Amino acid sequence: MKTIIASLAVVCAGCVNTTGGSTVTFGVAAAGPADVTGGVRTIDTGRGWHVVLTTAKLHIGAIYLNLTVPSSGSQFTNCILPGIYTAEELHGLDVDLLSAAPQAFPASGVGTDDNAKTGEVWLTGGDVNAASDPTLIADLAGTATNATQTIPFTASITIGGNRLIPPSDPAQPSAHPICKQRIVSPIRLDLRPRDGGTLLVRVDPALWFADVDFAGLTQVSTTPPAFVFPDDNSTPASQNLFTGLRAASGTYSFSFE
Repeated sequence: MKTIIASLAVVCAGCVNTTGGSTVTFGVAAAGPADVTGGVRTIDTGRGWHVVLTTAKLHIGAIYLNLTVPSSGSQFTNCILPGIYTAEELHGLDVDLLSAAPQAFPASGVGTDDNAKTGEVWLTGGDVNAASDPTLIADLAGTATNATQTIPFTASITIGGNRLIPPSDPAQPSAHPICKQRIVSPIRLDLRPRDGGTLLVRVDPALWFADVDFAGLTQVSTTPPAFVFPDDNSTPASQNLFTGLRAASGTYSFSFE
């Protein structure tokens, strides 16, 4: 993450002079959904599964706010949103999504007090462009039940070569860079950072499982947790879980307090 972060820090520094906004320093925190209680999250999916999550942790490597709403086509060519970055949090945090309590990032966010229209969540533990990254991005455990089965499961998600999309055109080998798998964007918002306030990011893992059919998991043990999501896109279940993790709409929400 260091290489790309350094360049964005310059962009954000430039936006102080470009937009005329005042520089601000603010706290940044993340949490699970506001209604989660008891350290579990219950989910009823459209595929007929009742999911009880007992572990749901997410590593957030960085957060960015942007002044503009990018056009849909811009994301096909660039991992960095077009427009002006107005605020950033560059220090990572492992977030317990089964707690509604805000969990503070280890350092303050910085930026300007301009009105932000979109946000980004970076799911990385190092350089966003690195070919490999051993960071555990999501750590999940729970039980899924339908009318005929009860499936205790775990999932450990990393984002490296295991999530790389092969190019469909040999003439365009960089059409799907790995950074696109690590950046959740654009997340629509409407907020204005202020000095001394707190940017709060809530993450609801419910939609991660919206299209997951647990019947597609392979049993690896006779004792719980007996089913494991493969850490790649080799099965529809693991691919759909990863797609849900990266869904910007409905999963990630920003507020400023």
